[in-house]
Amino acid sequence: MISAICVNTALSSIHKNVISEHGISVAIDSSFYNATGVLDRQSIANLAVDEYYNSLGLANTPASIDNLVVIKRGKDKYSLTLIELKKVKKLSTLNYDNIVCKYKTTIDDFMSVRFNAEFNNPQHKITDFNLWLVCNRFNYMGNAISDADYERRIKSTIVEKLLLTKPFKFKGRIAAITPMLYDHADIV
Repeated sequence: MISAICVNTALSSIHKNVISEHGISVAIDSSFYNATGVLDRQSIANLAVDEYYNSLGLANTPASIDNLVVIKRGKDKYSLTLIELKKVKKLSTLNYDNIVCKYKTTIDDFMSVRFNAEFNNPQHKITDFNLWLVCNRFNYMGNAISDADYERRIKSTIVEKLLLTKPFKFKGRIAAITPMLYDHADIV
């Protein structure tokens, strides 16, 4: 899968070395980098999906996630992590429908139609399928609160709605959107 991604010029052009946007980032384990600080393209691909759609110059650019990370986990075995990065000032600015649409576009169009040959090769087995919504820690009604209180309060809002969303499927794997704080999101 990764070698097919590397030889496809459209996919190779959106390969990135970091997962970061608007000050929100996901750490990639140092073992995935070579001596020159570049991701080892034999073991990992980090694709900026939104950059691909924005480059098409469409009148109505479909909503899509920020990054799709493919990691080789053995002979013809891969893990997929779809990542949306959100910097929010308050919880109410998270748009549930838009977030769900981003994952749907990525799975149903990007991976299953536009780049079906790269992602749906029957020889490739998906070992892990993850959907992450990575957010900064935002204030709750303008107040600083403890971590425990923060988690308790946000679980009854859009986060709960996301957790109750029908899971997404890809190549026999099922995943729900997992909200997480950026300082707890690491690719290993």
